[in-house]
Amino acid sequence: MADIKFSCPHCEQHIQAEDSYAGTQIACPTCSGGLVIPGSPTAPAPARVSVRVSAGAAPAQTPASVADPPSDSAASVCPSCSAALPRGAILCINCGYNLKTGQRMVAGRPAALGKPSSDQWETPWYKTAYPYVGLLVVALGLFYFLGRENPAMMLAFVGIAVLYSLTIHITVIVAAFRESAGTGLLTLCIPFYALYFVFKVSESDTLKVLYGVAVLVNLSLGFIDKVH
Repeated sequence: MADIKFSCPHCEQHIQAEDSYAGTQIACPTCSGGLVIPGSPTAPAPARVSVRVSAGAAPAQTPASVADPPSDSAASVCPSCSAALPRGAILCINCGYNLKTGQRMVAGRPAALGKPSSDQWETPWYKTAYPYVGLLVVALGLFYFLGRENPAMMLAFVGIAVLYSLTIHITVIVAAFRESAGTGLLTLCIPFYALYFVFKVSESDTLKVLYGVAVLVNLSLGFIDKVH
């Protein structure tokens, strides 16, 4: 019986499976990302799907096989998002829920389900960005008001403001590229897209605060240029 050779679309791991498993949805043995074995099924696949890593690849671990998928009745609906699942599926491609482990997979890593644990809200205030952003705003305000009568203070205000804006802009671009290459290029080349990415795409509240302050700083710099 001929084997099907293909690569994982998430981690590029080379995988090999018998052709009777064509069309079966599995999780990659290396990164646990959801994928469907290419090809059209020729016969019903047995309960256990044997997946082999091709020679010459360098997986992070040595996978042997994908464990027995749940029965048709148990896998018809995803317990996490209620999406319909095909026969033999062990991973929901809609939300990343793994029926075998009971966890959602995000970028190959387990993600917590339901409400966040209390530990997530116990981060000390001094380990967050908010107090330091507040100090920066106070410092910029002080330099600005002193700079109305003292050119050296105004120069310090402009220097700090430009440095902060440049740092946050680079941070936003890096975060956009982590989302996807297309998002990163749009953020890099189209300034107004950065606003959309930060406030609509990104889920980081810290990034929203930092970028919001950067926008205010840029507006203040424009105001100074008009005044002078």
